[in-house]
Amino acid sequence: MSNLVVQTDSVVTIPFGAWHGDKELNFNFPPGWKAYVMSPIDGKAMSDAQIDQAFAEPMSTKQLRFLAKGKKDAIICVDDITRPTPAYLLLPRIVKELLQANINSRQIRILVGTGAHRPMNDEELALKLGKEITNKFQISTHDFLGTDVRFVGWVKGGPVYLNRLFLEADLRICVGGVIPHGETGFGGGAKMVVPGLSGKRTISHFHGALPPRPAGQLEFDGAKLDRRSWSEAVARHVGVDFSICAVINSKRELAGLFVGDIVKAYHEAARKAKEIGRTVLDKKWVTRADVFIVNSYPLDTDPIQMGKSLAISKILSAKSTVVVNAASDGIFYHGMGIGSGISAKRLLYNVPGFLINPINQLTFLRSMFTGVRTINTAMRLCYFTFNALSYERFLKTRRRIEFDQTTRTVKEELADPVVFSKRFPSWGFRRKYYHGVLYRDWQQVCETMNKRYHSGVALIFPCAPLQLPDLSLNLTGLKPA
Repeated sequence: MSNLVVQTDSVVTIPFGAWHGDKELNFNFPPGWKAYVMSPIDGKAMSDAQIDQAFAEPMSTKQLRFLAKGKKDAIICVDDITRPTPAYLLLPRIVKELLQANINSRQIRILVGTGAHRPMNDEELALKLGKEITNKFQISTHDFLGTDVRFVGWVKGGPVYLNRLFLEADLRICVGGVIPHGETGFGGGAKMVVPGLSGKRTISHFHGALPPRPAGQLEFDGAKLDRRSWSEAVARHVGVDFSICAVINSKRELAGLFVGDIVKAYHEAARKAKEIGRTVLDKKWVTRADVFIVNSYPLDTDPIQMGKSLAISKILSAKSTVVVNAASDGIFYHGMGIGSGISAKRLLYNVPGFLINPINQLTFLRSMFTGVRTINTAMRLCYFTFNALSYERFLKTRRRIEFDQTTRTVKEELADPVVFSKRFPSWGFRRKYYHGVLYRDWQQVCETMNKRYHSGVALIFPCAPLQLPDLSLNLTGLKPA
């Protein structure tokens, strides 16, 4: 419980640039400001022995080497560079168990479950998977619009289209990070299958026809399926032999590992992630704060992911929010348009293909009648049905992304959020955060905040995507100077 609130003088140090240096940056505050770092409970990095023990004691299933006995081939599905999962630590152990079960190395394939994200480049693959793995094994990347998507059937009222390589594998293994997620409670687990390895129609149903499960929520509070419970139903239906769920701490270290059954391992990992991310706050502190400064680490590689950093400000009704975001890849792409606003051209481009394809029409209508319960979900289903965009077409239409010095969409004194990022593309920021302002210089952020709140109070959340606020304790004894 120590160091939950740390008063600083005028400089705050926060982590920055996941997968791109993982360094620490110092941020100065104007004279007279009081800045407090609101750290999570956090967790220690696991030792090699603890990682090995997790593999030796799987939940509700046999050890991987015994599951693999007699299997002709294996596929290992891994989340992509947008997630902080240290796959490079886990894959060598997985491969070792498969080789011990006499599966030939040529029959082991790594499949990157991108969902509707962009494919990773060679450098990113080496960082994520480890050079030893990328040099020795077959690496494939899921394409939600590609030819390797096969129809499985309708499961619990939703259309299931999944990656052919995954479906045809004799042994199926999933590796994913379990961090708070505003649609499925936490990431990882069955989310590696839906939407991680899914086709466009399945992703449309998942995001459009089903209600979300709030970040940090373990169980679904309702009679109907939500996105997490449907993804678990699909994973159960098609079969996942072994699941590896990783929990990450504030330094992007592996702090928890739960393996075995795809649902049970996920639930234990989610409990650990909830414990690690718990951030104890006092309501008086939250009310007194003028500014929330939320750091997007360790989800600061892809600009699209910034919404997960803003969640904590929305929950606590911040007066003003400043986001620190490395946005390292500077690309701002999502194949389903999530996080990138609405583009009329993008929607209209997909209409002809929809009209000439009876399967698309029948799938849409059946999803509408079996899953949709509100006008809001009906509108979401329409949006995702017509909003797909391949990465190749994205590159053709936006080959050059220009990083301006600033982007002002509203008056500075009214803008929210205020974002500090040297790499966030200005065109993407204008589309999504049209009430906000984007700065390339931290000094400009300070000047804007000082105009609003002279000698203000700032609460800093150093790893906001991992943090879950807890207002249940009284910290009034920790008074600002």
